[in-house]
Amino acid sequence: MNKHCTFFLLLIWTGYIAKAQCPVAPLTLSSQAQVDNFPNDFPGCTRPVVAITITGANITNLNGLNGITGTDNSIFIVGNPQLTSLNGLSNLADIDVELKIENNDALTDLSGLENLASIGGYLNIAQNDNLTSFNGLGPIPSLGSYLYIAFNPDLTDISALSSLGSIAYFLQINNNNSLTSLDGLNGVTTIGQYLNIESNNALASVNALNNLVSVGGNFEIANNPSLTGMNGFTNLASIGGDFSITNNNVLTDLNEFANLTTIGGDVIIASNSALSDCATEGICGYLENPSGSVVITNNASGCSSVAEVEVACAAFPVELTFFRGQHDDDGIVLTWQTASEENNARFEIEHSVHGIHHFRKLGEVAGHGTTSTVQDYTYRHHLPAPGINYYRLKQVDFDGASGYSNILSFVVEHDEPPGVYPNPTTGALFITVYEQDAIFRITDAMGKLIREQAVAGNDLIDLASQPQGIYFVEIQTPNRKFVQKIIKK
Repeated sequence: MNKHCTFFLLLIWTGYIAKAQCPVAPLTLSSQAQVDNFPNDFPGCTRPVVAITITGANITNLNGLNGITGTDNSIFIVGNPQLTSLNGLSNLADIDVELKIENNDALTDLSGLENLASIGGYLNIAQNDNLTSFNGLGPIPSLGSYLYIAFNPDLTDISALSSLGSIAYFLQINNNNSLTSLDGLNGVTTIGQYLNIESNNALASVNALNNLVSVGGNFEIANNPSLTGMNGFTNLASIGGDFSITNNNVLTDLNEFANLTTIGGDVIIASNSALSDCATEGICGYLENPSGSVVITNNASGCSSVAEVEVACAAFPVELTFFRGQHDDDGIVLTWQTASEENNARFEIEHSVHGIHHFRKLGEVAGHGTTSTVQDYTYRHHLPAPGINYYRLKQVDFDGASGYSNILSFVVEHDEPPGVYPNPTTGALFITVYEQDAIFRITDAMGKLIREQAVAGNDLIDLASQPQGIYFVEIQTPNRKFVQKIIKK
């Protein structure tokens, strides 16, 4: 009886193995027929353990691979000039090592990878001549090795990377000549080794990297002729290797590196023809006690030599000890402290609800001129906007020279709608708005505009001259629209 059971189980196991036959050596699929025959050649194979390379002049689709749900190795999609879609990989959920998408000139996006949620090693997307976006790429929270995006001439949108939080080895973005921003990398907080952003002709902004805190190795920004600012690095605190800024010809200052406290290698700031202000706190702190060599040359006057930057650092008018804030029931209270001041006329408090750009002035606080005594400052913003509020200080000298602090952000939950009262009214109408940049419009029952103006806080509107009847008050803010019917007696 036992012999029969054993024989029966052996038959079942043999049948299972036959049904789940995966390749045992690295596999190259070089024709559409080979792709289509994958389910027949490897029946039941859902998780290959070897690298699969897909490369062929006549491959147009990957539908034969729709049974693959994951791989313990890599998938290389390389050199397929007629491949227009990755939809055949729609069941692929994870890749343990590398995904390479390279030289697929008919591919315009990454549709078909919506379920891909994990890459253990590399993501390499390069030399795809007509790739315009990463749309279709699934939510990948981290990369165990590197992200390489290069030589994609039509690429304009990498926002599908928005789930990415950490990169274990390096981030390299090179020679993508249509890419104007790095939106999609907003969640990246750490890069284990090095960062290299180079030769992207249209790249104007690196603001999306505003949550980046540390780079374990070298940091290099080079040959980006449209890059105007470094706002993406306002929170960068630590660079383990070299710091290199070269050949960015419209870059004018490095003020965004105020929070940079550690540079582990050399500093190279060279051949940035418009760069005149390098005396940010991060660079000045490094020059006081350098851990490597310093090369500052061939920039604009003010940053054309180490000596010029050292002079500018020594003349830095305000030594800011801290800048912080607190949200309470009456708004947001900003506090800051200076250890010393020189020629300090005032601080202008700036606010944004559009991310770390498009700041506007809220108010100002007078400085203390020149002093070596600790000074404390406070400013309250009574009506922060619902959502994220950003704040920074603009320090202004008596001669007009200025500089910026680090940026603070606060999330404000404001569910209370605007208020319009009394209703009915005999004439006086109060409009209360809890958000910035609001506009109200009053129209009669026929839609005729009676009045339109900006409103902030609690405004009194006089409708005494208007006839009795029904009116509508519309309040538009950056975040929502509110309409209230009013009866005038």
